[in-house]
Amino acid sequence: MSRLFKFAFIFSLVLLLAVATHAKEAGRAYYDLGVFAYDDGNYEEAEKSLKAALTVMPDNAFYNHYLGKTYLKMKRYDEALVHLKLAYDVDPDVPGLKYDLALGFFQIQDYARASDLFTDVSQEDPANIPALYHTGISLYKQGQYSKASDYLIDASEKSPSIKAMGYFYAGVCHQKMGDMENAVKKLEYVKDNAKDASLRESAIKKLEAVEKQKRVKPYSVNMKLGVQYDDNVVLEPVDEDIIADKDDWMAVLYFSGKYNVVNRQKYILGAGYNHYQTLHDDLGEYDLIGSILDFYAKYRLNRFTLSFTYSPNYYWLDSESYIMKHHLKPEVSYKINENLVSKLSYSYYRNKYYEDKNRDGHTHEGFLNFYYRLGRRMGYLFGGLGYEDVTASHLDQYYGQLKTKLGVSFKMPFELVFNTTLKFYRKDYDNVNTIFGVTREDDKYNILVSLSRKLIYDWLGILGEYSYTKNDSNISDYEYKRNVATLSLTASF
Repeated sequence: MSRLFKFAFIFSLVLLLAVATHAKEAGRAYYDLGVFAYDDGNYEEAEKSLKAALTVMPDNAFYNHYLGKTYLKMKRYDEALVHLKLAYDVDPDVPGLKYDLALGFFQIQDYARASDLFTDVSQEDPANIPALYHTGISLYKQGQYSKASDYLIDASEKSPSIKAMGYFYAGVCHQKMGDMENAVKKLEYVKDNAKDASLRESAIKKLEAVEKQKRVKPYSVNMKLGVQYDDNVVLEPVDEDIIADKDDWMAVLYFSGKYNVVNRQKYILGAGYNHYQTLHDDLGEYDLIGSILDFYAKYRLNRFTLSFTYSPNYYWLDSESYIMKHHLKPEVSYKINENLVSKLSYSYYRNKYYEDKNRDGHTHEGFLNFYYRLGRRMGYLFGGLGYEDVTASHLDQYYGQLKTKLGVSFKMPFELVFNTTLKFYRKDYDNVNTIFGVTREDDKYNILVSLSRKLIYDWLGILGEYSYTKNDSNISDYEYKRNVATLSLTASF
């Protein structure tokens, strides 16, 4: 009995080994057939053979790698990544696997993971031209222009066949970084040497854009002179809190000018001045003059722009000092993609009221804005959300205010430009009002609509504006409706 048991055990073991060996050989045979089919460009047949190999050994890194390569050729990128990631988890050292996995991420526009893997391949094998080139393009897509240009130039110098394309993107990187001299050199090479007509045309257009960018003026001047009708003149024109219950006509003047003392692609330092003035027909006691200085600095870092502005604001009402504000504003903007930009800002105001010391105090405001450019330069959508916290010398003037806005600007036939902005503010006071005996709560709604076009010259224009404001409050004295219409001539230089 003992001999019979040993014989059966040995026989079973031999049989299992034979079956396993046969299965392994069968899997290898299917794999070899798949590789041959892949090399011949017969990807459908390669897929069948490699899937058959995986039925025998589903965790084999080489089988999964080649099936992933096959799906890359068939542009079935999600399926390719499934098998390439499985192979990488089993054995990341399979030759060529890291590059193919990076290529899969690149094809689904996951440029962050693609660039990490391409960078590893480039460092391990500096002679791998496709890896160098794709590292550069992946970094370019992420806005890392300095690093991208290094890889693109390295790949271009090592391979004449991709030099034109590599130099094109390197030139664009230099343009983005403000290095116009090297941008022109790279793009001129592409214009003179690229065999592809569309690439040459793209280089010519980029060179034109670079020349325009080099001619950008370090200054800007904007002016507006108009006539305005207001059916409910505000007594506090800066804050728009109390109204006069009277209508009036007025002249409106606006001037804005700024100059970039340092005007580089990556950083700007400058100063500006803004002037606003109204001259009422009947209610001269509400004539307002606003005088605002701006001192600003900007620094561009790939997709980010960091800026800081200091603005002393001074207002006069009927030629008497009304309010002085010191405004500090750091801001960061981020270019999410070619069409979408976000801006996050913080504002601090030091407020000094000359006629009402109870309102002297501080304002803190945070705001998040988004801007989305519509296709074919048709216009843009924009929106924002912010919160303002105000403290003052008197407890009646403490409040918090939620601010929202949503708008659109787009071009219309006959060179008209249409703009509309919707705003909603929710203001909640912190304390019980000492006069009215309740805690004040306001909801303010505003819609602004404008239509403009150029007149004869590019710098001259006409602008029509209409604004409707409704303020709801639990204190009736602060409730009002207001309609304002303005027709202006504008000039921009």
